Amino acid sequence: MEKSVKELAEVAKNFIDERDWRQFQTSKDLAEDISVEANELLELFLWKDGKELDEKAREDSEFLQKIKNETADVFFGCLALSDHLNFDLDEAFLSKIKQLEKRYDKEQVKGKSIKIDEKEWLEKQGKT
Repeated sequence: MEKSVKELAEVAKNFIDERDWRQFQTSKDLAEDISVEANELLELFLWKDGKELDEKAREDSEFLQKIKNETADVFFGCLALSDHLNFDLDEAFLSKIKQLEKRYDKEQVKGKSIKIDEKEWLEKQGKT
Protein backbone atom coordinates (compact mmCIF):
# COMPACT_ATOMS: atom_id res chain seq x y z
CA MET A 1 0.00 0.00 0.00
CA GLU A 2 2.90 2.36 -0.64
CA LYS A 3 1.88 5.79 -1.89
CA SER A 4 3.89 8.63 -3.35
CA VAL A 5 3.79 12.10 -1.83
CA LYS A 6 1.56 13.16 -4.75
CA GLU A 7 -0.88 10.38 -3.90
CA LEU A 8 -0.81 11.29 -0.21
CA ALA A 9 -1.45 14.92 -1.13
CA GLU A 10 -4.54 13.78 -3.02
CA VAL A 11 -5.70 11.79 0.03
CA ALA A 12 -5.31 14.90 2.21
CA LYS A 13 -7.09 17.07 -0.38
CA ASN A 14 -10.02 14.66 -0.57
CA PHE A 15 -10.22 14.44 3.23
CA ILE A 16 -10.45 18.24 3.46
CA ASP A 17 -12.92 18.57 0.58
CA GLU A 18 -15.21 15.79 1.84
CA ARG A 19 -15.59 17.74 5.08
CA ASP A 20 -15.93 21.13 3.36
CA TRP A 21 -13.12 22.54 5.50
CA ARG A 22 -11.40 24.50 2.75
CA GLN A 23 -13.64 27.48 3.54
CA PHE A 24 -11.98 27.75 6.97
CA GLN A 25 -8.40 27.49 5.76
CA THR A 26 -5.90 30.20 4.98
CA SER A 27 -2.18 29.75 4.54
CA LYS A 28 -1.72 31.48 7.93
CA ASP A 29 -4.08 29.03 9.62
CA LEU A 30 -2.40 26.05 8.03
CA ALA A 31 1.08 27.28 8.98
CA GLU A 32 -0.13 27.79 12.55
CA ASP A 33 -1.55 24.26 12.55
CA ILE A 34 1.80 22.84 11.40
CA SER A 35 3.54 24.73 14.20
CA VAL A 36 1.06 23.57 16.85
CA GLU A 37 1.33 19.96 15.71
CA ALA A 38 5.14 20.17 15.63
CA ASN A 39 5.06 21.43 19.19
CA GLU A 40 2.81 18.55 20.22
CA LEU A 41 5.48 16.25 18.80
CA LEU A 42 8.18 18.16 20.65
CA GLU A 43 6.21 17.94 23.89
CA LEU A 44 6.71 14.16 23.87
CA PHE A 45 10.45 14.81 24.26
CA LEU A 46 10.42 17.81 26.57
CA TRP A 47 12.81 17.69 29.53
CA LYS A 48 13.88 14.14 28.82
CA ASP A 49 17.24 12.66 27.84
CA GLY A 50 17.48 12.28 24.05
CA LYS A 51 19.39 9.00 24.01
CA GLU A 52 17.00 7.45 26.53
CA LEU A 53 14.05 8.60 24.41
CA ASP A 54 15.56 7.02 21.30
CA GLU A 55 15.77 3.73 23.17
CA LYS A 56 12.24 4.12 24.56
CA ALA A 57 10.83 4.79 21.08
CA ARG A 58 12.45 1.61 19.79
CA GLU A 59 11.19 -0.51 22.69
CA ASP A 60 7.84 1.06 23.67
CA SER A 61 5.30 0.65 20.88
CA GLU A 62 2.77 2.94 22.62
CA PHE A 63 5.32 5.78 22.84
CA LEU A 64 6.36 5.21 19.23
CA GLN A 65 2.70 5.35 18.17
CA LYS A 66 2.37 8.78 19.82
CA ILE A 67 5.42 9.94 17.87
CA LYS A 68 3.96 8.55 14.64
CA ASN A 69 0.60 10.25 15.24
CA GLU A 70 2.11 13.67 15.91
CA THR A 71 4.52 13.32 12.97
CA ALA A 72 1.58 12.40 10.73
CA ASP A 73 -0.30 15.49 11.95
CA VAL A 74 2.66 17.68 10.94
CA PHE A 75 2.87 15.96 7.56
CA PHE A 76 -0.88 16.36 6.99
CA GLY A 77 -0.52 20.07 7.67
CA CYS A 78 2.31 20.31 5.14
CA LEU A 79 0.23 18.48 2.55
CA ALA A 80 -2.74 20.76 3.25
CA LEU A 81 -0.61 23.90 2.93
CA SER A 82 0.95 22.75 -0.34
CA ASP A 83 -2.53 22.01 -1.69
CA HIS A 84 -3.89 25.35 -0.48
CA LEU A 85 -1.07 27.28 -2.17
CA ASN A 86 -0.97 24.91 -5.14
CA PHE A 87 2.68 23.89 -5.01
CA ASP A 88 4.25 20.49 -5.44
CA LEU A 89 5.63 19.33 -2.10
CA ASP A 90 7.87 16.72 -3.80
CA GLU A 91 9.42 19.45 -5.93
CA ALA A 92 9.78 21.84 -2.96
CA PHE A 93 11.52 19.13 -0.92
CA LEU A 94 13.92 18.14 -3.70
CA SER A 95 14.72 21.78 -4.42
CA LYS A 96 15.50 22.36 -0.74
CA ILE A 97 17.73 19.27 -0.63
CA LYS A 98 19.72 20.64 -3.60
CA GLN A 99 20.19 23.93 -1.72
CA LEU A 100 21.30 22.07 1.41
CA GLU A 101 23.72 19.90 -0.57
CA LYS A 102 25.49 23.08 -1.69
CA ARG A 103 25.37 24.79 1.71
CA TYR A 104 26.46 21.66 3.57
CA ASP A 105 29.15 20.31 1.26
CA LYS A 106 29.64 16.71 2.37
CA GLU A 107 33.42 16.97 2.24
CA GLN A 108 33.38 19.91 4.65
CA VAL A 109 30.71 18.81 7.11
CA LYS A 110 30.88 15.02 7.19
CA GLY A 111 30.83 13.81 10.77
CA LYS A 112 30.42 17.34 12.15
CA SER A 113 27.38 18.75 13.91
CA ILE A 114 27.25 22.30 12.58
CA LYS A 115 24.69 24.94 11.61
CA ILE A 116 25.45 27.14 8.64
CA ASP A 117 23.27 30.25 8.69
CA GLU A 118 21.39 30.46 5.38
CA LYS A 119 21.53 34.26 5.12
CA GLU A 120 25.27 34.37 5.78
CA TRP A 121 25.88 31.54 3.33
CA LEU A 122 23.88 33.29 0.61
CA GLU A 123 25.83 36.50 1.18
CA LYS A 124 29.09 34.61 0.78
CA GLN A 125 27.76 33.15 -2.44
CA GLY A 126 26.79 36.63 -3.66
CA LYS A 127 23.11 35.63 -3.86
CA THR A 128 21.48 38.34 -1.75
